[in-house]
Amino acid sequence: MTKPLPSERILGEFSTRKTGNSLILTVPVTAGVPEGQKFILKAKSDGSLEYVVADQNPWTSGEYDNIDFRAELNDVGNFGNESPVGKENIEW
Repeated sequence: MTKPLPSERILGEFSTRKTGNSLILTVPVTAGVPEGQKFILKAKSDGSLEYVVADQNPWTSGEYDNIDFRAELNDVGNFGNESPVGKENIEW
């Protein structure tokens, strides 16, 4: 095993196992990764593999479920409906 950076921690050493046509790497519960979390797998030039958390869409993940967008528009205004005040409306 390699020495971790100060901001990293080693969770163990794991072997791949074959299931069907895929190889599986175990992620221990102590890693704190929720079930169903999506990752992007990068193959690096030195032969190592890096799993990076895939960006989540807040519209589909439920992050925005409890936001009252109408109240937000009333609070800050709807900038898309304002009249142009400068040179935004120049004909080229």
